[in-house]
Amino acid sequence: MLPYQSLTEPFEADAYLKRWLDLERKVSAKGFTWATLYENYEDNQYMSDSLLVVPPSLVREVENASRAVNDIFAKTHEQILKDRSIIHKTGISVFLWDLLLAENKTAFSYFVRYDFIASANGLKVLEGNTDTPVGLVEAAVAQDVLCQEHRSTNPNAQIGANIKNAWNQIIRDYNIGSTDTLYFTCADWHDEDKQTVRYLMSLYPQQAKYVPLEEIVVGEEDVQTQEGERIDFLYRLYPLEYFLEEKSGTGELIGERFIVHMMNDKVKVINPPSALLMQSKAILSLITEKKQEWYTRSEQAIIDQYFLPTYDTASSLQSYVKKPVLGREGGGIQIVSDGNVLDEDVDYYQNQSVVFQEYFPMPDQTIDTWDGPYTGKLLIGSHVINGQPSGLFFRVGGMITGNLSMFVAYTTR
Repeated sequence: MLPYQSLTEPFEADAYLKRWLDLERKVSAKGFTWATLYENYEDNQYMSDSLLVVPPSLVREVENASRAVNDIFAKTHEQILKDRSIIHKTGISVFLWDLLLAENKTAFSYFVRYDFIASANGLKVLEGNTDTPVGLVEAAVAQDVLCQEHRSTNPNAQIGANIKNAWNQIIRDYNIGSTDTLYFTCADWHDEDKQTVRYLMSLYPQQAKYVPLEEIVVGEEDVQTQEGERIDFLYRLYPLEYFLEEKSGTGELIGERFIVHMMNDKVKVINPPSALLMQSKAILSLITEKKQEWYTRSEQAIIDQYFLPTYDTASSLQSYVKKPVLGREGGGIQIVSDGNVLDEDVDYYQNQSVVFQEYFPMPDQTIDTWDGPYTGKLLIGSHVINGQPSGLFFRVGGMITGNLSMFVAYTTR
C-alpha cells in the first residue's frame, strides 16, 4: 500500500465536505467538472482529495513498461496486417475489417492509456485503451490543482507539451494544411467526453472547431456540419464500433454510410481505425498465442515480464479474469480465483466473445472520502501520447475497476 497525504486530519465529516466542495469548485473552473458522478439515483464521489506518495522508482518502472508495452502493441499491429485472416479473432464486426486492415502512414494510435497493476509480485499490464482513452483531464488538470493544494510536485506536468507534440505529428502524418480545420466531436450530452475533447482541442495549434456528434450530417457524398462545412478531418472521442448502430431520424443507416466515407478516404479520423483493432482484448490472447512466432527474443522477454497469459478459453487457468473483447468500463467482467467467483458484472456485453486472462490481484490502497478513509483496489493508468509515456492516472475502487472507481492524484515527494 502506498502512503498518502490528507488535507483533513483527523477526519471530521462536515469539515471534510466543506474543504472538498471548495476543491471541487477549483477543479471545475479548470475544466474537470465530474468530481461527482450521478449513478444509482445518487451522487457518488469520484475525486478523492488525497495525494498518493509514489516512489520515483515505481514511476520510472511504469514509464519504461509503458514504452515497452506500446512497442509490443505496435509490433502486433504490424503482424496482423501481414496475417490478415487472423482479424476474425478480434470480435469486431466484419463490416469494419477492410477499414481496419487498410494500409496507412499513421501510428496505430496517438492517444493511448495502458492500465497496470503494481504489486510486490511485479508490474503487469491488464489492457490497452487505444481507441477512445479518457482520464486525460484528471491526469493533466485535476492532478495539477491537487498537487498545488498539497504543495507538492506534479509529476504529470509534461502532459500538455506531449499532446502538442502529438498534434504536430498528426498534422504531418495526415497532411493537414494550415487552412484546414480539424473538427472535434463526441456525444454532446456526455460531460466527461466533452470536456476531454475541449481540453485536447485547446492544445491543437491550427484551426479547430467543436461539432456535437448529434449534429454531424452524413450525406451521400461527404460528411458536413449543419452549416454545410465539409468535414475532412475529425477527432472523435466516440467508439468506432458504435457508429455501426447510428441511424437518422428516418431510419437511414448513417453510421454505416459514415464508415463507407472513411473507407473512401472522404473523412480522416483520429484516433485512426487501427486504434479500434488494437482495442480488442483479443489482442492480448494473440500476444500469448503468437509469442514464439511473431516476436524476437527480446520482445518475448518483455511479454514474459509485463503481460499476463491470456487465452480464448479458460481450460488452462484455475484463476482468471473473463473479459468481453470490446467491453468498456469494467462491463461484463468476471473474476474467478481457484474456481470461486470473486466479482462479476452481468449487466453489459454478455453477447460478445471473451478472453480469459490470468488473475493478478490488485493491491489495497486507502484514501480519504466523504465517508472517511476507504480501502479499495489500486489501478495505475499510464497515458502514452504519440508513443511517449506522458503521465499516470491512479484509481481506487472495487475488484472490477468501473466508472465509479475514484480518481486520486499522486506526487513523488
